Amino acid sequence: MAARSYSVPSLKLNEIPDHLKIGTFALKWPEEIKKSPTPIMVNLSIDAKGFYLICLNKAKKENECFDLALIHDTRTGSQVSLPSGHEYFQKNNIGVLDVPIASKWLTIYYGNTFVASDMRLIHFYFESPSIAEEWAERLFQFGHNQILRHLSSLGCLEKLHSRIINSLIDVNRKTISVRSLIQFLCKNTRDSNKEKTILRALNYLKLPCQVDSTINLDEFTFNNFFRLYMRLMECHEIDKLFESLDRKRQRYLSWENMKVFIQKQNAALNDTYTMDLYEQKAKDLIKKYTEYDGNFKEKGMSNELFLRYLLSFDNLIIDPKKLDLCMDMNKPLAHYFISSSHNTYLTGSQWTGRSSVEMYRQVLLTGCRCIELDVVDSERKNDEPEIKHKNTPVRPVLFIEVIVAIKEYAFKVTPYPLILSIENHCGPKAQAKMAQYFVDVFGEYLITEPLKTHPCEEHYPLPSPHDLKYKILIKNKKLNPNLTSKLNNENNRLLPRKQTTTSTTSSSDQSIDMSTVSSSSKNLCHTTLSDESTKSKETLFEQMSPLENHQQLVNKNPRYCVLIDDGNSSDDGTDINEINSNEYQSSTNDRYRESKATKAMSDLVHYIVPVRFKTFALAEERNRSYEISSFSEEKAYNLIREQAKEFLAYNQRQLCRIYPRGTRLDSSNYNPYIYWPIGCQMCALNYQTLDAAMQLNLGLFSFNNGCGYIEKPSALCQSKSSFDPRIRMNVENVAGYQIYIKVISGQFLCQDREPTFVDIQMYGMYGDANKRNEFLVRAKRWNGFQAIYDDIDIDSNKYSIRFPNVTLPEMAALRFVVSTEDGTLLGQSFIPIAHIRPGYRYVVLRNQMNIPIHSSSLLIFIQINVHIKAEDQDFANKLVEPLKDQTKDLNKSNQDSNNEKNQYNDIFSKMLIRNHSSFPIQQENTSAKRSETTTSSDETNWYQKHLIAASRLHDRKTLCKVLSFNDIISKEVVKRDESIPSKLRRISIDYQKPKWMFSSQDIEF
Repeated sequence: MAARSYSVPSLKLNEIPDHLKIGTFALKWPEEIKKSPTPIMVNLSIDAKGFYLICLNKAKKENECFDLALIHDTRTGSQVSLPSGHEYFQKNNIGVLDVPIASKWLTIYYGNTFVASDMRLIHFYFESPSIAEEWAERLFQFGHNQILRHLSSLGCLEKLHSRIINSLIDVNRKTISVRSLIQFLCKNTRDSNKEKTILRALNYLKLPCQVDSTINLDEFTFNNFFRLYMRLMECHEIDKLFESLDRKRQRYLSWENMKVFIQKQNAALNDTYTMDLYEQKAKDLIKKYTEYDGNFKEKGMSNELFLRYLLSFDNLIIDPKKLDLCMDMNKPLAHYFISSSHNTYLTGSQWTGRSSVEMYRQVLLTGCRCIELDVVDSERKNDEPEIKHKNTPVRPVLFIEVIVAIKEYAFKVTPYPLILSIENHCGPKAQAKMAQYFVDVFGEYLITEPLKTHPCEEHYPLPSPHDLKYKILIKNKKLNPNLTSKLNNENNRLLPRKQTTTSTTSSSDQSIDMSTVSSSSKNLCHTTLSDESTKSKETLFEQMSPLENHQQLVNKNPRYCVLIDDGNSSDDGTDINEINSNEYQSSTNDRYRESKATKAMSDLVHYIVPVRFKTFALAEERNRSYEISSFSEEKAYNLIREQAKEFLAYNQRQLCRIYPRGTRLDSSNYNPYIYWPIGCQMCALNYQTLDAAMQLNLGLFSFNNGCGYIEKPSALCQSKSSFDPRIRMNVENVAGYQIYIKVISGQFLCQDREPTFVDIQMYGMYGDANKRNEFLVRAKRWNGFQAIYDDIDIDSNKYSIRFPNVTLPEMAALRFVVSTEDGTLLGQSFIPIAHIRPGYRYVVLRNQMNIPIHSSSLLIFIQINVHIKAEDQDFANKLVEPLKDQTKDLNKSNQDSNNEKNQYNDIFSKMLIRNHSSFPIQQENTSAKRSETTTSSDETNWYQKHLIAASRLHDRKTLCKVLSFNDIISKEVVKRDESIPSKLRRISIDYQKPKWMFSSQDIEF
């Protein structure tokens, strides 16, 4: 399929309809659990800029603001779980009667976590189902807006201003108390120095500055709030930058000044086309930002307007286009990083954590595209499959409930394919129900057969995410397709047929009792396992823990198995067909083995067929892109150290999945940046733990519209590349980067603790993939609102951090972490190098869930150069300015040629005068002169040389007007070489003519 052309739509903030700004009457259910809760009458509205849901308590006349960016989900109707005590509404029904309470109910899942039990559940009751449905739809849409989750620093200030005026307002008087403003900016802590600073700033702005005074809402506009921000931050570094641009001390920046600044920001060349673009951009920026201040509309940007620009979306540190769907989604699945979850059902510890259906919903709402289901037989012996961590105290949840939840949320935030990684511990009857549930619940979403364009055969690549839009793929053990036909007759007499209207699954596809298969089949492996626990002769992983649930593929009591390189979710299976019965022994952990596949389940497995990994050479020989293997983090790391190039080539062809080691009982996560640079697509992480590794994961997959797929760098997908990930060396056909960073200041408007350290971490391609370059910058000064980390010096080459050679920029990323003296995290930000824009930029800090913190940012200067080896510097200079040296040579050649032609003209004129003047006087000596000229080879050579030098053939100035140096091809050079002897012969003949026969017209100049 041809690659599709992509056009990035404009990114916009939420546009709020007028009726939602005005608000709607509703009843709010109290969040505190009481014996007899009483609903609260409220007015629900959204602020004009779409940052907050505002809940006005009509009795207390107080506002409560809910950040739309923290809304995970909104539910109404059949999706609602009504809280206890909701019977109140049956007795006191309001609005439209004779409709279920749930249809008029709205539940909001809200908070800074993905674990539902730690979220706030906010309930509202409306007058009609249509109102509830509109609010549910609108709030979900607004909350998942990409711009809202990637606000600029100026956008964060606008959001903070909206929070202040809506949460601190006296509804009756339309005023804001100065005392409440101070408490808000000081985070309800007493700090006399900060209080005095705030009061002085209010006084400077000519606003009420007494603690007991109030500010009218009309006075506390965003313009005044922005000036208050400038006074609190002091902004000396911005003053220095402004003065360096305002050379004429005009106190404003003209479009010429802005053009110079934009050019420096982008380190652009002085070519005409680029300069024209920057000139137009500078004029547009002047026009846009002077609208805020009429005093500078005809002049340029003031200091305040310049700061607005620096903080704005126009100066965002990342390319805004990368936030929307910007990548080619038509490549094979193996060419993408895929957002993946490990043991998705768990809400906490791997050993004692609780299973929850809600975790599947919340993880899918992040854009995750691979979730895990550990399926076991029911403890109630009713053949119903359940999901839990096998042989642990974890309580199970029903399989069917999970499947229904997955169906509802699979494509709620992204249309691209979802992979279900099944760890199957069920018997044949439960597997039959599993298969039937998959078909009945998922319906047309389920891939039941390969695409015609991408058969599951050798040498065929995997389909693309675009090919599989709105499709669900099952990853489960699969029977050998060459043997399943022999089992059909056996299968028919094992279980009764169940008629179904689904055409994709026949009655014979339900289950297979493998133990009754005839032992006479020549392709079967006859193995009887003893009850004793013995170690298998062949194990793949060096350290296996029972908690990983990734063991060899056999049931508790298997006797005969027919599998194709079978494997469970960790794919630590074995190709039983290839092992003799006397070589196979039981494992010590029989209770952790997966069950054998049934035909019903096997028929649902396409493109994601798990196999036990043996060697990279065997995988390359088989060349089956649809086979996938899983590795523990330790096993994968060892393979990277020992066979990095082979691992990289493997990931170019087929998928692999990395899962946490079994000793991570606390559900901590490994660093995915160890495995992404080797091309590993699915790094399965524990979403219930928002540690640094999960922050990296959320940061990477927040780009490309958060669709769950990130295109891998081309260097990781080229099959014939000589690139070795273990060695820190330049990648073929990829220019490395030199990155220089200066951390100048930090802005923390509502922070009660000093942001002492800024930790700058570089992740990317290095010889030792387990290490990262890391630098720590300490604050020099802290005034309670702003931290100074380095002085700004425009002409200085002093930088806080240097990364001299980033070998593969597309794979590298920076992470900024701000912390206190004791290591408490205050904010962090993950930025891929490929998306960074150089120059003076503000980095918006985020919380652990990757949501912008509305009052925290860093001002940095970043410079990005192409890394060039010393021996390649001359060649690089010629690439940048290809005509520079040639122009010098050309000028020198033209000068030499002109000198030669002038010299020739003088001599040639003298010769003509001499010869013509001597003819009538010394006619008798003509023959003697002719003889002298003929025998004088030096004079002839000189004459020929200067004629050729003065001819068009060597007139380089004329030549370059027609052809460039690169346009001269070999045949033209040959033609030129062939013409020289002929011209020499003609000139020589002409030279031998009698002087009266000689004419200047005979010579071609």
